[in-house]
Amino acid sequence: MTFLLDLLILLHVTTGFVGLAAFWVPVFARKGGVAHKRFGAIYTYCAYVVTLSAVTASIGRVARYRADGLTVADEPALYGFALFLGYLGVATFASVRQSIRAVQTRHDPGALRTPFHLGLAYASVGGSLGVIGYALAFESSASPILFALSPIGIFTGLWMINLMRHPDAEHMGWFYSHMGSMLGGGIAFHTAFAVFGAQRLWDYSLSGSLAVVPWILPTVIGIPGIILGRRYYQKKFNRAESPAAAEQPVVKARCIRTALNDA
Repeated sequence: MTFLLDLLILLHVTTGFVGLAAFWVPVFARKGGVAHKRFGAIYTYCAYVVTLSAVTASIGRVARYRADGLTVADEPALYGFALFLGYLGVATFASVRQSIRAVQTRHDPGALRTPFHLGLAYASVGGSLGVIGYALAFESSASPILFALSPIGIFTGLWMINLMRHPDAEHMGWFYSHMGSMLGGGIAFHTAFAVFGAQRLWDYSLSGSLAVVPWILPTVIGIPGIILGRRYYQKKFNRAESPAAAEQPVVKARCIRTALNDA
């Protein structure tokens, strides 16, 4: 059991590093280009492996604690971090899956709403509420972190549900969903790296109030990044949607493609 869990964690960490590196290529590459698609696919597959292994490792850790005779009352922080690992896996999987489905269904937005995708959205919200409930019921050193990062799943799930209910509410909404969801998954990747990877790689540790910094820094940087990125592309698409372009569909389509390719 311990060997299998350690092997799973090794797979999780290795794939996480690959996904972390692949994440940045689509961010800066020409949108829709070869590099964007190729490295975006690598990041997506890594994200799937990382998130599924995170959920499995979370369950394995709880089973190990129980086998060692540790109860939630004995070590609420250990159980809290195990719960958080599983929750973050679900929320990240939902975010990345939303990003991919937004592109796949851009010509038929109504197809985004499926039982699986809807269930994934509710699982993301439910995971957040479960983390909040645990932090309230079992106060520990992990509680501030659980509270600080619990809204991620709620926002992810509610955003998915809203897009499924109103797929045509916004022009180019599929693109904003793709971009925002991918960046949201990137926040989770960088959070895991900052907390578990960077401190082991460079052999340092933070104590006291600074210990929470690696947990929240990617979110503090990433959320404004998503907002600024959205505004940037809204301006590009609005320029492409000029009255003259609206009267000439071919020109309008060409302008939108140019806005994406120049990004």
